[in-house]
Amino acid sequence: MDERWYTIGSFTFPATWGAIILSFILTYSFLYFWNRKASDWYSDGIFYFLIIWKLSVVIIDFQNVIEHPITILYFHGGRWGYWLGLLTVLLYIFFKRADTVFHLVISWMSTVVFYELVVHLLETDILAGVIQFIINGALMLFLLKKEKDRDTWAIQLVIVFTLLQLLLHSIFGGFVFTTVTWTYLVVMAYLIIFYGRGKTNIE
Repeated sequence: MDERWYTIGSFTFPATWGAIILSFILTYSFLYFWNRKASDWYSDGIFYFLIIWKLSVVIIDFQNVIEHPITILYFHGGRWGYWLGLLTVLLYIFFKRADTVFHLVISWMSTVVFYELVVHLLETDILAGVIQFIINGALMLFLLKKEKDRDTWAIQLVIVFTLLQLLLHSIFGGFVFTTVTWTYLVVMAYLIIFYGRGKTNIE
């Protein structure tokens, strides 16, 4: 299925990019009222991601930027810029130890929950969006209610959560490895490593 595009003024963007930005805003709003500390590092991470994604066009398309500097205002680094931005955020969290595994997983799951909902709505696939939102939301609510061993529960549930996203993608649209599915797998692996690092430091 072809991706839908939207236009706001002179800016044209695909549904996936719109869903990413809206998921950031919705997740930050949720974290702001749920855990102010988590919202602080989350907003920092999103800022770094957007800056790297936007300015990476200088590296990706250096010659064109040198000839036409104003292109920095209208273009971004595309898929390579996206991965550079994501890598920057993951390194920031890793070295700064932004928060507990539990808070990291809740922040990530929240981002995915909102992203999947918004992208389905923007693609006018409302039924799939509602179904996935209910399932994802239930898993996230289950984790939020845990009082003991939160980090352990979080890392176990994020694995189930990630595999569920892959299953739902295959059901709703036929499974293929895309930037989104690779992102889910990369972040899942990262969170497992982050959890292992924390356990090692405790021991």
